[in-house]
Amino acid sequence: MLCKKCGKNQALVEDGLCSRCAAAVVAELTPAPGPEPVADAPLPPRVPSAPYDPEARWALLRSPNGLATLAVALLCLVAAADLAAVLAGIGEYRFLADAAGGDWSRLDGADARRIDELYVWAGRIQLLTLAASAAAFVAWFLRVRDNAHVFVPSGQSKARAWAIFGFFVPVVSLWFPRRIALDTWHASTAEPELGRGRAWMVDLWWALWLGDLLIGRVAGNMYDSAETVDATTSATGMVIFADALDIVAAGVAVALVRALTGLQNQKVQARSGSLPAVSESPAVSEGPSRN
Repeated sequence: MLCKKCGKNQALVEDGLCSRCAAAVVAELTPAPGPEPVADAPLPPRVPSAPYDPEARWALLRSPNGLATLAVALLCLVAAADLAAVLAGIGEYRFLADAAGGDWSRLDGADARRIDELYVWAGRIQLLTLAASAAAFVAWFLRVRDNAHVFVPSGQSKARAWAIFGFFVPVVSLWFPRRIALDTWHASTAEPELGRGRAWMVDLWWALWLGDLLIGRVAGNMYDSAETVDATTSATGMVIFADALDIVAAGVAVALVRALTGLQNQKVQARSGSLPAVSESPAVSEGPSRN
């Protein structure tokens, strides 16, 4: 039986097509091979996201001026208490040095008690002023960090809670506050993209803070473990040095508070056309600014 299409060649099956016509039909039904499809371009790697919430209710621009003033005042009280402790320590050091050298002429009971009580009271005042200034500083630190979140939400590498707990949690307290301070500093500059370099004032503040903690801990352990006059004299000298270093650290902390607060004031003034104004401070306006 001939092919029903060409009528010339023998059909493969009854009322079917020959092999040539069947191949032609198959070729017509099969699309011509084209270039291999290009796979979709791979997606770029995900950029690590900072732990921030652009719609957070706390993301409000608030004036840091009041807290900055309180922190500066209490830091100045810390420096004054440290100065009093240094003077009291010098008196005790001289007394102990005379005793260690064999001069017992000043070893009067009333005089010794007076010097010791003065030194103890100086230490108590130091603790009170330190606790108060720490609370004020952390409150100010959280405020400027919140403002930095409003300025540059994606520029905060640490979560908001670390602005408080970062000072107290072991190990991470060695660098978290510095990292938060740097992020806040960079976000508070007039041009954040040009402010990614290190802020030397932040590094100086943090180096003095860590050094003061370390030397203060060493001096305290030496004083508590001293059992002889010579050991007590050496420990007292170390405590005097720690108190003097604390004065310098407090002064740099004051400079940091003033500088960072000033940066945020300038930032708001530069963006006054895009941020709503409120009345808490003429320098820094308050109001909701959601990113």
